[in-house]
Amino acid sequence: MVQLSARTAPGPVATALAVLAGLGALGVGVALLGRADTAFGRTWAALPVVLGTVVLLSLATRLPDRPTAPVAREVTWEGERAQFLPRATDRARVLGLAVLALLGGWFAVMGVVGAVAENWLWPLLAVVPAAYFLGFPVLALLGRFRAGGTWLTPTRVVDEHLGLRSELPLSDVAEVVPRTSEVHVVPAAPAVVTRTPRTPRPWRARSRSADLVLSTHGMAVDSGDLAARVRAAAGSTRG
Repeated sequence: MVQLSARTAPGPVATALAVLAGLGALGVGVALLGRADTAFGRTWAALPVVLGTVVLLSLATRLPDRPTAPVAREVTWEGERAQFLPRATDRARVLGLAVLALLGGWFAVMGVVGAVAENWLWPLLAVVPAAYFLGFPVLALLGRFRAGGTWLTPTRVVDEHLGLRSELPLSDVAEVVPRTSEVHVVPAAPAVVTRTPRTPRPWRARSRSADLVLSTHGMAVDSGDLAARVRAAAGSTRG
């Protein structure tokens, strides 16, 4: 799942067409459910209902949303005092997880019902998409796939975001570069950023750079403020 730096809402015509498509799919699904007379038939008839709901929820993620960003606070973290800058979980992420749960739930039901009512081929076809789609909401509920935040301790800067933990000692910080909605912390050669997965590979963010990239999306501070905090912490270490 990729967090874009800026969200663009669809135009009015595209929105109207998407709403009609979603409602139309719901109507078709309800009609098919009324005519289905077997468990396997009802499962397939439910697919348009699921897809129509997915379309409508996807549209809702594009609506303006200004979540209340939690303020930075002083904490004790892994045995060190730290300044913690958490990220808010916005509506788009919650609705996105709901979409994935719907899709994964449908595939899981289709696999189980298909195995009971038809043959062993259906669970084989359903297991991979069911596991993939359901993996995101399950890991989110377990606290492994979360917006997370950034910790600044006296010795290091640590970031956790969407299943990936990244860490760099402050003594190895060469440069701090603020951008539109993120901060790039450049390590001094030959230092490298330590990356520790908190979820299996299919369900975590990918590192896009050799730098330690701190997203400010959902934070109470902007990229300039966060960059200044990192610079001050690194300067304190050198001093």
